[in-house]
Amino acid sequence: MRKIRRTVTTLAVWFGTQVLISLIGVIAAMIKGEAVTSILAPALLISDFIVIVVLLIMRYCRFKELFKTVPADLFLISVVMGMCAMFAVDLLAQPIQLPNILEDQFQIMTQSWSGFLGMCIIGPIMEEMMMRRVILKEMRKLTHSMWWGIIISAAIFSVIHVNPIQVVFAMPAGIVLGWLYCKTGSLLVPICIHILNNSISFITMRIGSDSEIELASPLGMLLLTATILVTVGTTIWLVRYFARSNQADIQKEPVAQSEQTGSKGAFSGNNYEK
Repeated sequence: MRKIRRTVTTLAVWFGTQVLISLIGVIAAMIKGEAVTSILAPALLISDFIVIVVLLIMRYCRFKELFKTVPADLFLISVVMGMCAMFAVDLLAQPIQLPNILEDQFQIMTQSWSGFLGMCIIGPIMEEMMMRRVILKEMRKLTHSMWWGIIISAAIFSVIHVNPIQVVFAMPAGIVLGWLYCKTGSLLVPICIHILNNSISFITMRIGSDSEIELASPLGMLLLTATILVTVGTTIWLVRYFARSNQADIQKEPVAQSEQTGSKGAFSGNNYEK
């Protein structure tokens, strides 16, 4: 129950901060006689930044966890796998006709630097801290299952986007990001993938919807095939990499234990303390 309350508290902090900042922005815009839509980008940026600070102060996440590095080859393959998987999902979801109720708001946000920072930098960092570091980790402990933790956090990640067209994309994206976080142990990996994905979406919206690649076109089918093949290939590479890493850890553990026993004694006070 404690972990559930902690998760609910985390989500309440997030939504509460966004609602409060938005209300303050709306009131300020009305006083100045400006359009309410003009405060969307700065409100998102400020609220997400405040949530990041709150999570760090409350020690839901430590600052050094945001920059925990992994081997270069693992990082590169993880990013390629994540981006290709998301691109493939985006193409496959095109035939599903769902409303984009926030399209006008997003278009407005693409016209400012605060919109870019909110959508492409601060927003992804905050969401990965919240969804992967806090919620996924807590749900994994609660259910004693990595996959249940990933699925539950991905479902929450999907629902909080509200916008129907984003909900469909966010669920598989959350599963991919969650799996990579669990396997690499680095929050930096999903953060970088999230930033790249949102930045591409930002640029696409800034250019205009006419530049969207259609699934039914020859180029769309070619890109879909290529991204699926790359996703499968990089996933196999990652699975083998993690399997080798686990095997290496298992082989090292008995050696480490025997060295510890030999140096301190099986019944020493230090061993008992540990």
